[in-house]
Amino acid sequence: MPQDAARRRLAAAALAAPLLWAGRAARGQAPAPLTLTLSPFLSPASLLAAFRPLREHLERTLARPVEMLSTKDFHSLCERVKAQRQDVAMLPAHLARLAITDWGHLPLAATIDALDVVVLVRQDSPARSPADLRGSTVAMLDPLALTATVGRLWLREQGLLDDVTVQTAPSINSALFALDRGEARAVIAGSTQLLGLSVKTPRNDRVLATLRGIPGPIYVARPGMAAAEFDTLRAAMLSFQRDTARPVTAANSSLHAVEPALLEQLDALAAIARRTLSGG
Repeated sequence: MPQDAARRRLAAAALAAPLLWAGRAARGQAPAPLTLTLSPFLSPASLLAAFRPLREHLERTLARPVEMLSTKDFHSLCERVKAQRQDVAMLPAHLARLAITDWGHLPLAATIDALDVVVLVRQDSPARSPADLRGSTVAMLDPLALTATVGRLWLREQGLLDDVTVQTAPSINSALFALDRGEARAVIAGSTQLLGLSVKTPRNDRVLATLRGIPGPIYVARPGMAAAEFDTLRAAMLSFQRDTARPVTAANSSLHAVEPALLEQLDALAAIARRTLSGG
């Protein structure tokens, strides 16, 4: 579709949204809440606080309530998305690719084009190189998280995967508490994940290594969503603009279209997730 035509279609869908739901209200039908599941990379409180501006934007634009929730881990996230228990899911990019190719979901909106994965140690850590992590504990999100997938690949490349204990943390907040308490010598996380932490999360850390860049999370819509609803929702999502007074994060990014070329680049990482889900 030509770019001008695509913009006109999105603008028309955005203008039609309030009329669509107002018509239902006039007929005595309360607008059904839009359900949106978030990836559990932060603590629940930090996650919901970070994504509150998007929730409020969608409620205003769509003139319907929006319910945001998360899951206890990334396995539960995949189970929920595969079972289509929500209208929209925000997934790590490789899981979004999997949801699209294997589970029939629809690409809705992209967040950050690229972010770094970093290895953190305490400020007072004697570690000065990756080799210094040998024999220690490294905390990261569960294996289905993209940062953890990249982190494990990096540990293997460094010859460290069999010589460290990988500790699965329920959130980046928890991983940083473990680092602060000395329960982990290093934490692997996405650089922008560190910008959405609560003020209570300890930040007594420094960067030991910067790994390869990865794309930010991608929003997908459930299979079978009516074309009119999808167009309206997509227009609302793509009209969300970040707060320029705050750092760019997955929650605070100007949403844009998902490029097919990006999805194709994720196939190798999606294959790792597919094997992990199947127990391989």
